[in-house]
Amino acid sequence: MGNTTVLMSSPEYFKVEYSINPWMVEGVSVNLELAKQQWENLKTTIEQAGASVEVVPPHEQYPDLVFTANSGIINEDKVLIANFKFKERQGEEEIYSNWFSENGYSVSRIPSDFKFEGRGDAFVLDEYLVGSYGIRSDKEALLYIASEFGLKPKIVELADPKFYHLDTCFQQLPTENKDAIFYPKAFKDETLSEFADIFNLIPVSEDDANKLACNAVVINDTVIFPSEDIEVMEKVRELGLNAVSANVSEFLKSGGACQCLVITLK
Repeated sequence: MGNTTVLMSSPEYFKVEYSINPWMVEGVSVNLELAKQQWENLKTTIEQAGASVEVVPPHEQYPDLVFTANSGIINEDKVLIANFKFKERQGEEEIYSNWFSENGYSVSRIPSDFKFEGRGDAFVLDEYLVGSYGIRSDKEALLYIASEFGLKPKIVELADPKFYHLDTCFQQLPTENKDAIFYPKAFKDETLSEFADIFNLIPVSEDDANKLACNAVVINDTVIFPSEDIEVMEKVRELGLNAVSANVSEFLKSGGACQCLVITLK
């Protein structure tokens, strides 16, 4: 087991009261008690896979604070905080900035003109910044981050508003040859050729993609999918990994699944 630590935020105030992606139907009914149970189950599943969980306290004004993946991008003890595209989420920036500062991170911001939504659209892998742009994050933001962190940018353009962040349509798996699952039609370049020299790319079906199969959480050798009814789970097991599920159906109403609810700290 590794010493992975992740950050989550509890869903006491989670609801869908506005629409900022195609999944969100303004005013849709969220079963809050079920959402709390699903969140707790995901947290427990993460802990059982060998990770520790830190929690950002919820805030009544920000129902999407629960999606901590969008808080920023982390490189060792440095964090660049998100610049959210939509005003409904922009108040989260100060909450996340304060949490990271209070927990020993060096916190910085990117230029305010550049929109960037954190781990949702980018992550650090060895000497690379792997990222996507075109819907919620700007290409200029990713290039700025790569420069700030001294990384080589490996970035691609998204094509479908339904798959509005990289983490909705791409997930690296914890294998030695860097297998990764992805949904081809989410990208302008459906072959994802920009990533092909780093990852062994495994496409998922449209059906799996619409269940947010790629929005899975990786903890050690465990991959946590948002439901059991996902075809690519069998392929993941064939790679020697532990594929499990944590149903997060209430959060899909807001366009988020397992990975959206988590950001890895270390």
